[in-house]
Amino acid sequence: MSVQNYIYLTIQLLACCAAIYYWRHYRQTPMWIFLPFLIYTFCNEILAMSLSSKYPVRILYNLYILISFGVYMYWFDKLLKFRFWKWIIWILFAAAFIYDALTINLIKNLIKTTVNVQAVLLLIFSLVFFVKLLRSNQVIHYQRLPEFWIVCGLLMFYIGFVPLSLYLGQGYNILHIYYIAIIILNLLLYGGYIIGFYVSGRR
Repeated sequence: MSVQNYIYLTIQLLACCAAIYYWRHYRQTPMWIFLPFLIYTFCNEILAMSLSSKYPVRILYNLYILISFGVYMYWFDKLLKFRFWKWIIWILFAAAFIYDALTINLIKNLIKTTVNVQAVLLLIFSLVFFVKLLRSNQVIHYQRLPEFWIVCGLLMFYIGFVPLSLYLGQGYNILHIYYIAIIILNLLLYGGYIIGFYVSGRR
């Protein structure tokens, strides 16, 4: 495994440890879903890295994209109360996946359309969350909200990820920059999780 792989795993392991340590403080909230999700993320990454030298592992990442969207939809639905919008969002996401399934080999290629649609949707969810927060009394003590830190991590990750993903497919020689940027974005994403779990233990 490369150095960047070890960095990914270390970041994810730290987030898993924080999720386990503070579990009792958030297990009765919608945040409960992040503990099994982070454990799955860590195990999926180890499996993909172990098999990548002999087998195609894109299917593992494609499955991860689908599961991660389901997790984030569940959590944001609890926060934002999507109601009937939930079905429109699911239809849009499903349409993106069906398009990918019809145009690429799901075993060998990443579902780029699906992941880009997911990224845009999560950016929108994050912005809606902040707008609602600004209009509520909770904004006075925003730093005490675990949800604030997790959404911050998601927002920063996807603000950086979307342009990177689009540029990477245009033939630009940015692979080295891409790997460095992804490490930084993962630090921000999982840092948001870790702070969120920590704050949940302080409430």
